[in-house]
Amino acid sequence: DGVDAVGYIIHSIMLVPYYSWQRSHAVHHQYTNHMELGETHVPEPVGTEEDGSFAGRAALIDALGKEDGLNAWAAIQAFLHLIIGWPAYLMIGATGGPARGMTNHFYGDPLTTPDQPKKELFPGNWKEKVYKSDIGIAAVLGGVAAWTACNGVGQMMALYGGPLIVVNAWLVVYTWLQHTDVDVPHFSEDNHNFVKGALHTIDRPYEKLDPLGAIDFLHHQIGTTHVAHHFDSTIPHYKAQAATDAIKENFPEFYLYDPTPIPEALWRVCKGCTAVEKRGDRWIWKNDGLEEQLEV
Repeated sequence: DGVDAVGYIIHSIMLVPYYSWQRSHAVHHQYTNHMELGETHVPEPVGTEEDGSFAGRAALIDALGKEDGLNAWAAIQAFLHLIIGWPAYLMIGATGGPARGMTNHFYGDPLTTPDQPKKELFPGNWKEKVYKSDIGIAAVLGGVAAWTACNGVGQMMALYGGPLIVVNAWLVVYTWLQHTDVDVPHFSEDNHNFVKGALHTIDRPYEKLDPLGAIDFLHHQIGTTHVAHHFDSTIPHYKAQAATDAIKENFPEFYLYDPTPIPEALWRVCKGCTAVEKRGDRWIWKNDGLEEQLEV
């Protein structure tokens, strides 16, 4: 239909396979903050003392001290997430849950054997849609290659490649911060449901980053009304604030809103959201001894 046609063109121009992302984003909504089946920003469980991200952060802290080590770790995480993160997600399902195996948004089958084959990312007819998405990506890449051949890498990067990197980084900032903070838990399969996932989404005040309101206007307030979006993604943007107000009024003890300015919140997440450990029925970010540096 017309909506899919417009979406297909716009997403393809930004090198996002339209139908593939349509499917994976729906899965993200279904399994928000799910440790096994979550589709994005699924945390790494704390492993042994010698391996994994938790050990890597600890090594930096030992070498540089608590403050400098945490800042160095945060800088690495910011680069990996904002610059590498989006293409890595499309290519190998980076930060996705382990139950589906390694995934690729340009290829219909899992790249590795999934733990739960019935939960693969692109089941049935979705595989065909993945390859339909690839046609748009191939066309755009061909156009970019021709542009580069005719006018040089510099012009292409200045007018397309560079802005695309910025857009991708901004997308990761948005999604990462809507679902991650040092005091927001994740849940295993036996203790997760759709509403619990929606209620562990976070609304944030983008007007502090942009007092003129351009960010909220251009993004239809998706950052400040994201909890409502996860309750029901069919709510139109012009009703999102009313839905948010209703959630705050009816579920004040569950509604998550963090007033921390976006740059500060991002730096805290880069420092503190490294690995989780099971505590009771929740997976909690492990930051013992670092509380002062990560104060919410």
